Amino acid sequence: MRNRGTIGGSLAHNDPAACYPSSILALGATIHSNRRDIDADNFIIGTFTTALEPSEIIVAVSFPPPDCAAYIKFINAASRFSIVGVFVARRHGAVRVGITGAGHYAFRCGSIEQALSAKFTPETARAVGIPAAGLNDDIHGSAEYRAHLIPELTARAVEHCLAGTPGAII
Repeated sequence: MRNRGTIGGSLAHNDPAACYPSSILALGATIHSNRRDIDADNFIIGTFTTALEPSEIIVAVSFPPPDCAAYIKFINAASRFSIVGVFVARRHGAVRVGITGAGHYAFRCGSIEQALSAKFTPETARAVGIPAAGLNDDIHGSAEYRAHLIPELTARAVEHCLAGTPGAII
């Protein structure tokens, strides 16, 4: 039961630094509740807030299979949650990138997605500048540091995709 409940509970809780929210965004998942189906892009609304209504529960999550995918996470050593986590998925030439830990909730990174959809290389990811405005700024890392980590971790996730390995925790 715990294995079945963990992903649904994590998604419903929607912690800003949890891993699963970035995966549903990058993979274009569908969240199935006891009442309806919700596309990942419409599921996360804000910090600890989702599209779930009162007494609605997640019963399943479905993921379209990617051609390749990888997750890289730079951890907070005390909590094991992400200071920044990046999930990259490529499917039929289109790339989706889910980011966690960097902002007030998990989000997609359109500028990196666009660049990687044109040219899927680590160098392409590293060349994208991410603005620090709106990113978390706390004792674990400044907004500027997180802005620097996003393209670097994305590049490392692309390296794992190209190598056929799932990713790493660093």
